[in-house]
This record gives sequence, C-alpha cells and structure tokens, in this order.
Amino acid sequence: MNSKARKTGSDLPPSREIEEDLTILHSRSVADVTRIQSDLLGTDARVADLFLRFVLETAEARDEPSRLLSKISEFTFQAFPVATHLALVTRNPSDGEMWPLIAESRDGEEPNVVLSGTLMNRVMNEGISLIFARSESTNSGIKTAICAPLSSPESTFGVMQLDIRGKKKGTFATKDVDRIAVFAHHVALVLDNHRLYLEQRQAFESTINALVHSLSLKDSDTASHSVRVRDVSVHLGKALELTETQLETLKVAALLHDLGKHGIRDEVLLKPGKLSQPEREEMSQHSELTQTILDKITFPGRLKDVPMLAAYHHEKIDGSGPYKLAGDAIPIQSRIIAVADVFDALVSARVYKKPLPPEQALTILGQGRNLEFDPLVIDTLKSLLSNIMAAVYGQDNEEADLAA
Repeated sequence: MNSKARKTGSDLPPSREIEEDLTILHSRSVADVTRIQSDLLGTDARVADLFLRFVLETAEARDEPSRLLSKISEFTFQAFPVATHLALVTRNPSDGEMWPLIAESRDGEEPNVVLSGTLMNRVMNEGISLIFARSESTNSGIKTAICAPLSSPESTFGVMQLDIRGKKKGTFATKDVDRIAVFAHHVALVLDNHRLYLEQRQAFESTINALVHSLSLKDSDTASHSVRVRDVSVHLGKALELTETQLETLKVAALLHDLGKHGIRDEVLLKPGKLSQPEREEMSQHSELTQTILDKITFPGRLKDVPMLAAYHHEKIDGSGPYKLAGDAIPIQSRIIAVADVFDALVSARVYKKPLPPEQALTILGQGRNLEFDPLVIDTLKSLLSNIMAAVYGQDNEEADLAA
C-alpha cells in the first residue's frame, strides 16, 4: 500500500457528491449487527482472525490518532481485497457538514472522496448497509461500491465507503454488504472509544493543571519553578531516549514534584532567607507529602507510577535520600527531576538570592556527582545547556552571565 496516497483529517477537502444514476443492488438493515457478526465470523475463520487482530492492534494505538487511522486503513484493505479506495466520512457536530476522516487508495493514485449525498443520508438515517453500481455513462470513476453507517450508542455519526474504481478487476458480492456492516460497526466502536479516551485525557489534564494552579495560589514561585522543572526534564528525557510512556510520566511527575509543599507552613515555605535546621527538616517532608496527595488521585494506567516518581525526586545516588534508595534503584525519571530541580533553583532568581550563571550551576551539580546526582543526567544537561537556556529560560549563556 502506498503511504503517500493517504490523507487524513484536516488535510482532506470536503467530500464531493456525485450526481449520477446509481443503482442499489442489495441492502440490509444493520439493526441486528450482533447476529450478522455471529453468522459471519462463525463461517469464515480467516475473517474471524482478521477481526481479532484488528481489535487488538487498534486498542494498542488508541492514544495515537495517526497510527489508529493507519491501522483502520490497513485492516480495511485486508478485509476487502478487491476494494481500490476507502473513504471514512464523519459528521461535524458543530455544523452538520460531512468531512472525510480517511481517504486512501490502495495503489497510490490521488485519493478523492466521491459520495452520493442521497445514498449517504439513506445509509445513516435508515441504518442500512448496501452495495451500489453506477451506469457506464457517468464519470466519477466508481464502478461499484459498498457502504455502511458508523454508529455509536448515542448516534450515527458517519459512513464507511469502499469503492472499486476504473478498470480494476473484481466486484463486490452480496456477502460484502454483511462484512462491511460488521467492519463499520467495529470501526465506529474504535473511533468512539478514541473520543472517550481523549475526553478522559482532557479531564485528567485539567485536574493536573488545577493542582498546579492551586499551588500558585500558595506560592507563585514554586508553581513557576515546577513548570520550568518539567520543561528541563522533558529536554533531558528525550536526549536520554526515554520511551513514550516514560516521557509522559516524567512530564507529569516533574510538574507535580513539589505539590507536597501545600503541607508546609507558610512561614517556612515563604521565608525570605535561610532556613533553620528544624525548618529544613520540615521542608524536607514535602516529598513524602507529595506522594500522600498524589496517591489520592486515580491516575490512568500508563501514569500509575507518577506519585512514586514525584516523591523520589530527592533520592540521592549514594542512598542517603528520604526513601534510602540508591543508584539504579531510583527510577530514571526521578533522577532526571532531581537534577532539573536543583538546576532551576540555582539559575532562577528569588527574593532572597540572585540567579547563578548556568555554568556555575553545573559546577555545583558536579560536586554531587555520584553522591547526590546521576552523572549521566548531569552530562546530558551539560551537552544541552545552550538549548535548554534558550528554550526554557529564553536566554543564551552570555545573557545568563550578564543577568547574574
């Protein structure tokens, strides 16, 4: 399959309706799609295996929109070997217009979305799948096509259409009307689950943002520090080639690493000067308080380690931190946050101190090499220093030196 032929989402033009003499060859209601599926999968082991792989692989890709659409296209062309073109068209809830989510050709020709508005409305409104053919005198290029509705429990929101265009051999059979009914049903479930996943993710992200905002109400310096620690940490994590999941947990844990400061008395947290020994001991409790707070939040499965990662940001390589973890027993995300946390504290201004030049901050971090901090993380920070100072702090090293 030629990947260059694929266009998706906002890259695609609106669907083009065909004004042609179309003949419906066969149709059936998809109201009882469960029974249709049972009959289909019970008599065709190859199709049953394909559907199983489709369910598994789209589930794995649910949080990656482009990969998810690619999987839908890949399995659709496997399920319908004679199809030359695929169009997945959904209704825009804001204006009711139909827009293509996928338009792909099997053999690499430029894909065009060619639909009959009359048939599309019938498929959606009546809940039917059908096969139609065009007369020889028309010029859309479609020889024959099958289509079926995309429906969620709440509504019918689109149409799947497969075409055979041009002089390609082969034709759709009556059994393909059942097959596309079942396949479109599964595609609709995948798309609806993806929508729900995005809504849940947005709700979770709003919760995280609300937590950071709540910290800014107590101490705006700590809140802005948390944002910078997140940004520095992400730069380091990418350079250290963390996995996508590790990067996501790093991003969230770094942003929330100081949330436990909610539990520190204002006279200690906001003190404009050096802390006494008892005050330092109180302040050191914020790591454990962070985990206590975050453990009360139900994190998505991929982020379940965030409370632990955030809490371990004061662990030391030599094992002298609050939880007494040492070396590689400290998760890599926590080791990254530890370096980013101290680096930002050193190069940022406070009411009681001036910012240090970044090179001096690196020297101080180097004094804790193999004692407090992971040497690999320090070396990575050093190699990225110019980029980080520009991207996170908006200045190059020369400007940082002048500011100090």
